[in-house]
Parts: sequence; structure tokens; C-alpha cells
Amino acid sequence: MNIKALTPLWTGGVESGKCDRIHETGILGSLRWWMEVLVRGMGGNVCDPTEQKCSYKNGLCEVCKIFGAEGQKRRFRLEVVQDNTKPDKNVSPKIELQPYQYQYKDQQGREKTGTRTPTWYFPQNEEDKPRSSTFTVQIQSLHPNFTPEVIGGLIQFIADWSALGARPQMGFGVIQVEGSRIDTQPLHDWLVTTAGSDTYSDLPSLQNIFLAKIQPKASTPPFKEQDTFNLKYDLRKLFRTDVEANDGKDGDGKSRPKKKDRDKDLRHFIMGAVSDDKNNKRDDKTEDKSMAAKIKISRPYNENGTTVMRVWGWIPKEDDCKKDLYKNGWNREKVVEVIYQYLTANYTLHDWCEMSLTRDTEAKNISDAKVFLHSLLKLQETSDAV
Repeated sequence: MNIKALTPLWTGGVESGKCDRIHETGILGSLRWWMEVLVRGMGGNVCDPTEQKCSYKNGLCEVCKIFGAEGQKRRFRLEVVQDNTKPDKNVSPKIELQPYQYQYKDQQGREKTGTRTPTWYFPQNEEDKPRSSTFTVQIQSLHPNFTPEVIGGLIQFIADWSALGARPQMGFGVIQVEGSRIDTQPLHDWLVTTAGSDTYSDLPSLQNIFLAKIQPKASTPPFKEQDTFNLKYDLRKLFRTDVEANDGKDGDGKSRPKKKDRDKDLRHFIMGAVSDDKNNKRDDKTEDKSMAAKIKISRPYNENGTTVMRVWGWIPKEDDCKKDLYKNGWNREKVVEVIYQYLTANYTLHDWCEMSLTRDTEAKNISDAKVFLHSLLKLQETSDAV
């Protein structure tokens, strides 16, 4: 398969913070993540590595059978046989947004106020930057009962909707399969064999993902690199509700009103939170731990002469997560609807794919996972597939 990076591609390297070439391990990680999403959506058996790990001795879930586990070899080999990529010198070493005022209490209860400038840092040396251009991967079966076309179809699905490689939250990894479209039917057929009745709580699946594509409105200029991060912070602000709270007094004994951020936990759950170190800046301070963003936004790329960006993510239902997460009137439907309305109001929305709801632009009100999968894999459009 010949693959072209439409946005810079990051697969890591021998040294942390550097991407010296296209590494297979970085590709395999995102392939496995999406395969887990698809199998969960079919009700198939998928382990949760944070709670239990599959092994050949104790049993294997459907995904570990293919991608390997303790005592179980992967059933395919993926190899980068030609790497024509080069460091993308257009990736800025630092991206800064407009500064804003903040107010919070530290772990000792002391009130902190000031101004912060949201900042992201990327490699300064050109040879360490994420990669652009083309590369070729070869997929070979290592098991008589597994066809490599399943993985080829998975790469095509990712090319259609999301991103390949690591750090998709930084906008990396949008790809295009060069030449004829890869047939996704083998992937579909394999997924059907994994179908079951399992359900999942706090894990991404077809039932809780959305996949969207946006472009600037006609009256606005084309997207630029910073717009990925502008949108990231605009979405964060949708989940910030400051209320006045009189919980302190001035020296003369009068009540001193202060702002209380009552949706902080929800915002961090949806948009992520990172430790406040020299390479990561955040909009407020909480306990010193990271939380992965549930929503990813690609960097701009060209599609038929127009700059577009992808927005995708997963938001669990209120019954599937901590009881104290959805409060103050929030639930999954409201979270996703707020995101949808913001995108439709500020951009031209090309695609919005989501199971069971009228927001879906491909096929509305699909409640059957198999039908939704068929739509996502674009099987109705594969008359020219190879």
C-alpha cells in the first residue's frame, strides 16, 4: 500500500520527542485502537488492558488474537518497505494562542490569579520534526486463517475518517491511500464474525463515536496551522461555566465574590488535561495527572482545492461513566449537540457520522451497528475497489 501523509505524521522514534523515520510500532498502535473500537461496536469480546491483559494461557479476545498478546504472536506482519518521507519544516516549533485570565485554588487552598497564554511546543530541530510525503507498507499474513486484506481495509477506514500514528490530538496523521481505493469488504466480513452481545462502559465504540469534517465558511480565509489549536480551545470554552460564589471575606469583613468553575471535571474529561510542565500548558491547575482528550482535531489539509479539518471523538453515555461527571444539566446528548451546533454555526460542516441520531449526514437514525459499520466502510461506494 502506498500512503501519502496529508498532515504531518508522527510515529515516534528511538529518542523521546523525535521522529527520525516512519516506525511500524507507531502505526500498529493506532490500528489496534481502531480495531478495538470496531469490535466493541459489534458487541465482540475486547479486553481492557488497564484492567486485564489477554494471554494465550488465560484466553484471548478477538483483537489480541490478531494483534498479539502474551504467548500469542501477531497474525500479520506490517513493514515499511519504502520510506520517502522527510521532516516537515512547516511544523512550527511553538504555537501560541491569545492570552486569557485564570483563577484557581492550588492544592494548599491558596487562590491564584493571572494571565496565561496557551502554548504548544514541537521539535525545533528540523530532523526531529514529524514526517511528510509518501511511504509504502507491506502487509503479510502470518496465520493460515487470517487474510492481510483485513488490515488493508482498516487502513482505508482510518484514511477515510481519522488519523494514523501517534499524537492525533496534536493534529498529526491524516493520510491518503494512493491509487485505487482499498476494498473494505474483508474488514467488514471479519468484523461480522466477531459479533456478540458484550457491552462496554467507559470505552470507545461505534455506539459513542462521532466523525466529522469541516471547512471555513465562504467569507473566511483558508485554515492555517494555528486554527487546529484555536478550535481546540474554543471547544474547551464550551464546557466552562463560571458562577459567582461568596466563599471568602475581605479585610473589612465584607463578602468577596469569586468565580467558581463548576464544569471543570467535565471539560477535562472531554478535552483532556496535562501536567503543567515546560512542554505542556493548560487552562487551569488540578491534581498533577494527565487525562487523554476524547476529541481529536486534525491539522488543515487540502481536499479538492479546499482546506479542511477533521474532528472526531467519543463521548460515553451518562450511565457509562462516573456519576459525578455529568452534572449541572449535562449529559452525553447535550455535550455532543453543543459541539455539533458550534461547528455548524462557525464552519461549513461536510460530514457528521454518528450512530442512531438525526445529526448523521450519511444515513440518519441508524440503530443497527452492522448497518452503521456498512455506512462507515463506504461499501456502497466500492465498485472501483481493488
